[in-house]
Amino acid sequence: MGSFGTINLPSTVNFGAQGNAQVIVTNQGQAIASSPSTVRLYISTDGEIDSNDALLASASTNLNLSAGQSVTLNLQYQNNTSVIAAGAYFLIAQVDANNQIAEQLETNNVTSKLVSGLNTNAIIDWNAIALNAIQAEGKAGRGVPPTVGSRLMALVSTAVYDTVQAFNTLYPSYAVNVNAPTNTSLEAAVVGAAYRVLSTQLPGQNSLLLQQVSNSLAEIQDSATAESRGFNFGILVGNQSINLRTNDGSSNNTPFTAPSGAYVWRPETVGPTAGVAVGANWGGVNPWTIGNINQFVSQKQLDVILNGRPDNPNDQGALYAQEIEEVRLYGGLQNTALTTTLRNADQEQMAVFWAYDRADSFRPYGQLNQIAQEIAVRQGNTLQKDASLFAALNTALADAVIVAWKEKYTELQPRPDDIIAGGFAANDGMASTVGDTNWKPLLSPLMGVNSPPFPDYMSGHSAMGGAFAGVMAKYFGQNYQFSAVSQELPGVVRNFTSFYQAGMEYALSRIYGGVHVREACIDSFNMGLAVGDFVSTSVFQPIV
Repeated sequence: MGSFGTINLPSTVNFGAQGNAQVIVTNQGQAIASSPSTVRLYISTDGEIDSNDALLASASTNLNLSAGQSVTLNLQYQNNTSVIAAGAYFLIAQVDANNQIAEQLETNNVTSKLVSGLNTNAIIDWNAIALNAIQAEGKAGRGVPPTVGSRLMALVSTAVYDTVQAFNTLYPSYAVNVNAPTNTSLEAAVVGAAYRVLSTQLPGQNSLLLQQVSNSLAEIQDSATAESRGFNFGILVGNQSINLRTNDGSSNNTPFTAPSGAYVWRPETVGPTAGVAVGANWGGVNPWTIGNINQFVSQKQLDVILNGRPDNPNDQGALYAQEIEEVRLYGGLQNTALTTTLRNADQEQMAVFWAYDRADSFRPYGQLNQIAQEIAVRQGNTLQKDASLFAALNTALADAVIVAWKEKYTELQPRPDDIIAGGFAANDGMASTVGDTNWKPLLSPLMGVNSPPFPDYMSGHSAMGGAFAGVMAKYFGQNYQFSAVSQELPGVVRNFTSFYQAGMEYALSRIYGGVHVREACIDSFNMGLAVGDFVSTSVFQPIV
């Protein structure tokens, strides 16, 4: 069997940073274990080896162990941050990876350890655990889409923010206005608040969450009494935060019925998303920060009306045809008899890098949190700064999603594949559009379906990209240079000179992925940018 000895985690969150881990191999049988053997070290969001993990190191050795005897292997590795979020994650050791040793019990050859990255704090660790839990829900077949997931992250972040403000009267609370008792641990309170929200919203992940509670409390250097008081106080704030959002409209499951008309999005009739219209009522969810959506849109002079429609007399099909042809030529999976793909290698990498449509990933809102966590750790943020940052980021993401989903089910624009491959383009009477029944979006193999099960305009990805850019620029500056990684392309690092550049690339990636037209991306990005700017100026302010 295997177990971990001393672990020296990388001192930074940078991709490729050096670390090492001791793996102790023990012969628990009665016979001598004598054979070549391979030990592998993985980095993971859970304790199970699967395709979402990254191999960090591998060592081969000739074992010759008597019963009860052990040997310690030291595995040096370069960190692969693509597959995890800065904060809490798992290291997994697999002994006898190639099954070279005959054993009566093969199931004890894999061991895992939940660790917290160096220079993190309780907020970073619990943000990471939230993303790990979301990915685990997807792996279990209970995917957390952008609607529900952005709400979850906003709920966790505001509960944590109000918990932190209860210890500091310099800044106003968001929703729960209470004062922390004396002799109470602040970090333990953060743990309690985050745990309470996540355990109620994702009850299937309680085992993982309790594991992190144990780890977090063990790392805190306060007295047992202060930690107990803190944890219980956090539970109280978490409960109040949950109660305040109980009737926010997110539980409205009124079935979707598509209106009549030729150019109208409808759910698929076959396949895994048959009859599914994700978030059909989400536009009616109470916003977290922006108040009345229509008033906000009007005040900010935002364009939330789809112009590129074949039935728009002012467009006469020009923009509609231009944008559909762009997606057909740049967003297809492969060449067909009618379509030669013009997308270049960088555009293809961009589309996959930012995808996160898979249920067993951090999802789009999670990837943006993943990036923000790395930046916060690099900057050496205090707990107070992180409370403000993630409350701003996640409420902005949640509100941008609410606005985008309101417009999705107002405009009901068909997806590009509905138009290109579904027969509409072949029968729209326009010589400038090409119907191609063999065309599929580039991202279709990753998603397992041709397109996400909701309308095109406005793009949810693009809304979140704008919100991310708006918030992060306020907290770290317009021209902040950074790098980003992706669960979709482990090992690939993309570099950016500003949050605006990254957010816009995030938005436009959906064209090259074949799932959105340009207008759906640009209008949505600008809307999200306005939301992010508002949230980080008028609701939560950067703390210096």
